[in-house]
Amino acid sequence: MTIRMRLTVTALVFALVELSAHGQTATLRPGSGPPEDPQLRAEAVRLLERANYLSTPAVWPPNEMTLRYRVGKPAPGDPYEGDYFSSVGGHGLRHQEWHYGKYRYTQIRNGTRLAFSGSGVQTPGIMHVLDHIAPIYLVHFDGQDIIRSITGPAGGTRCIQFDTVAGDHEQSSNEICVDDGNGWLLSIRTGDTLTTTSNFFPFEKSFLPGHIERWKGGELVMAVDEAVVLKSDYPPDFFTVPESSTGFICPHLRPPYAVNTPQPPQQTSSISVINVQLQGYVTTTGRVASLEPVDLTHPELNEEAIKLVSTWTYTPATCGGTPAGYGQTFTVHFKGR
Repeated sequence: MTIRMRLTVTALVFALVELSAHGQTATLRPGSGPPEDPQLRAEAVRLLERANYLSTPAVWPPNEMTLRYRVGKPAPGDPYEGDYFSSVGGHGLRHQEWHYGKYRYTQIRNGTRLAFSGSGVQTPGIMHVLDHIAPIYLVHFDGQDIIRSITGPAGGTRCIQFDTVAGDHEQSSNEICVDDGNGWLLSIRTGDTLTTTSNFFPFEKSFLPGHIERWKGGELVMAVDEAVVLKSDYPPDFFTVPESSTGFICPHLRPPYAVNTPQPPQQTSSISVINVQLQGYVTTTGRVASLEPVDLTHPELNEEAIKLVSTWTYTPATCGGTPAGYGQTFTVHFKGR
């Protein structure tokens, strides 16, 4: 069996990406620069935690969310525009629809039971970008992140500059900017990836962005216009799951873990790394299937990444002790490219 899993948009929760600030200091490798100022880190953590708090609703009451998006560089044959609708009728009641060109997919949840219907077209990779950045993309600092400076306020904005050290790879000149007066998270730049949020609107004692953009390598990946309104007057059968439906949410899920996931060999002495993300499934046999690129920023590497990840093996996920399919993102690190 396959347990369909969608993140962020699907669950209407936030992408709390693990840049996560558990400690006040970072361990430096030789040559990674001067040590971090603990007071500077404390202020950076305060600014970011405030921004996360302000954009996390106290509750998610019955509501209707609409996302209308534009893709900067669609895959051949795909359109530039699409939309997503999510209707929440209360705890355990959700009706979602994805529309993008020939891709049509509907998912209805009623308690732990699920119903699916669609056009039979494989999920486009760009849908996973939407899941990642909406309704808002939030982050935390962790021990790999070294705070270098905090600028501003300039024009009402304060920006945190930091480096990220992971093994022998150092990603410098990362930046997170917040609104100094309102505290909102305005932008996150890590490496060549930039996410911006603007046009904030109030929702349940928080503020959500009316506009989100994801850029990579200086090119627009996706722009999203977002609206969320309270709504409870749904038709009586709007959240009905047919008795014949076999979909369900597993209450006793154990995710898969990697057994053999080789990375491409380093081609030059350069320590620069290009990360290519793919979306797919770990099957009940532990193999990887249905791979699609998440975005097309490095199309010249996608085919090589798919070929490599197709050889990866995992111990499969289980639901109540029975092997189950599991959807996830796979990252290939091309070093020295």
